[in-house]
Amino acid sequence: EEEVMLRANQYKELIETQLAIPVILGKKSKSETFAGAVYTVSLEALMPDGKALQMGTSHNLGQNFSKSFNIQFLDKDEKKKYVWQTSWGFSTRLIGALVMIHGDDKGLIIPPNIAPIQIVIIPIFDTKTKKSVIEKAKSICEDLEKKFSVEVDLREEYTPGWKFYEWELKGIPLRIEIGPKDIEKKQVVFVRRDSGIKISVDENSVLKEAEKMLKDIQRSLFEKAKHFLDSNIVEVKNFSDFKKAIKNKKMIRASWCGSEECEESVKEETTATIRCIPFDQKKPASCVFCGKPGKYIVYWAKGY
Repeated sequence: EEEVMLRANQYKELIETQLAIPVILGKKSKSETFAGAVYTVSLEALMPDGKALQMGTSHNLGQNFSKSFNIQFLDKDEKKKYVWQTSWGFSTRLIGALVMIHGDDKGLIIPPNIAPIQIVIIPIFDTKTKKSVIEKAKSICEDLEKKFSVEVDLREEYTPGWKFYEWELKGIPLRIEIGPKDIEKKQVVFVRRDSGIKISVDENSVLKEAEKMLKDIQRSLFEKAKHFLDSNIVEVKNFSDFKKAIKNKKMIRASWCGSEECEESVKEETTATIRCIPFDQKKPASCVFCGKPGKYIVYWAKGY
């Protein structure tokens, strides 16, 4: 049990601190539990279309599989015993979740903590200023590479505007523009991918300000996603409100009596499933479907 929760919490930390996606942690209902497992712990996220996505799972397999496949060990008392097993993992669906949650009409937005290129520098020059601008861009790149993954776009077959569009499409968190006028003013221009905000930065403060801005972008992406999740979770007391909430693409927090019959009936009428039974349980009210005393407060939503 300790390992099941260890892995689940490690996944939660990874998804929230690196991908900037908030998740809800809890146990699956019996019908949603991995076949053969004693129980399943899942991490659930809400996508912009109102559907929940299972971001990862951690299963307690007990001795169910070891007995089926005769997997044994010699214990300290020199007696053969069946092993206890866990199974845990996530998949490439995390990439899909990242695209859906953070992306916009311009393309991807990649959180700085996982971006393969964190900063792109785009020099803006003409024939006369080409040498000085490129030298300055390379100098700034060398300074930034002490801490970050940086690329200088020196392609001359494309206009600066075309480059802006391409790097925005790829979701690079921070763009730095530098032209002849910026060199004269001893500054560069920072452009955030998440908000599009532009600021002028003193050339001697580029490294410090880039670090500050990338941290803020990471924080801002998580906070935006967290606000979306929180504002799209609704608590309902009856099945009429439940159906309305599902129609409005909401995730629902509601009481459940624990019966598979009620769970299946809700699924048949709305296609919504129990996403998880959260660990932070409070006293449940009446079951949202049958009205009998509730055993758990659970999260419901449509899923993929």
